[in-house]
Amino acid sequence: MKQLACLAIPIGLLVWLLVTFSPLYKNTLEPLRFPTYPPTIALEIMSLGNRELVSTFIFYNAQFYFGEKYAWRQEAPEYQRLFVALDKATDLDPRNMDCYYLAQGLFSDITPAIPVLNRLLEKGMRARPTDWYLPFFIGANYYFQLKDPVNAAEYMQKAAEISPDKDFFASLSARMLYQGNQTEAAIAYLKAFIKQTNNPAIRAKLTLRLHSLQAIAFLEHSVADFIKAKGRLPHNLEEVVHAGLIDAIPADPYGGTFYLENSGRVYTTSKLTETWKDHDKRHQDQQSR
Repeated sequence: MKQLACLAIPIGLLVWLLVTFSPLYKNTLEPLRFPTYPPTIALEIMSLGNRELVSTFIFYNAQFYFGEKYAWRQEAPEYQRLFVALDKATDLDPRNMDCYYLAQGLFSDITPAIPVLNRLLEKGMRARPTDWYLPFFIGANYYFQLKDPVNAAEYMQKAAEISPDKDFFASLSARMLYQGNQTEAAIAYLKAFIKQTNNPAIRAKLTLRLHSLQAIAFLEHSVADFIKAKGRLPHNLEEVVHAGLIDAIPADPYGGTFYLENSGRVYTTSKLTETWKDHDKRHQDQQSR
């Protein structure tokens, strides 16, 4: 006990010193500025053939700067200088994946920066055509920041082509096409993807989404027929049935209920996703076959 007490005294003193003097130390620090690097051609000449090494140096400098500036000093980083530096680093070594990861982490939540960020990631796609992360990043930027599901779907399709065993990308791209009012394109894409995959689990999962989108397309065509016949939008899908244009509202394979929006588009309460219970049941059914 005496040893523990003796040990607790210096530890407590150390904690007190850190709590007391850390803010004072931060207030006396010199302003931290991120360096401006010379043009890429000059960096290439100065590297003496070690372009990858200089690219790596710029990456670590950017990472350490951001860590100290944002996390330690809690100050606003110089984002434009950081981007220019990462752009030059990837000019020197377009395969430097660390730079693309850092750029996505730094700029993906800054909407005005998304166009230039996506161009940077496109550079990475050209240099690293087998990495699915890069088209996935671009697709996510289009979807979440630019609210552009159609372009997002295009890059998710590219990610799926690079890594066809990842059914997530194929399913997600189809959903994005549907949200971008491209239901028929989503159906065509899923049909092609299902045809070429050799994985039965992936085929079953994507077939489920295909059937749901086909039901939506069927209902939307029926709504269009109703508008031609009546000159107005139906109040709901049940009115399309009562008009005799369809026999019944099809079931949503995901267990949801189809409904009509004021825009004339058909949606489902399932949002084209399975519950854990439905997923487990379908998986058990596949295992028992």
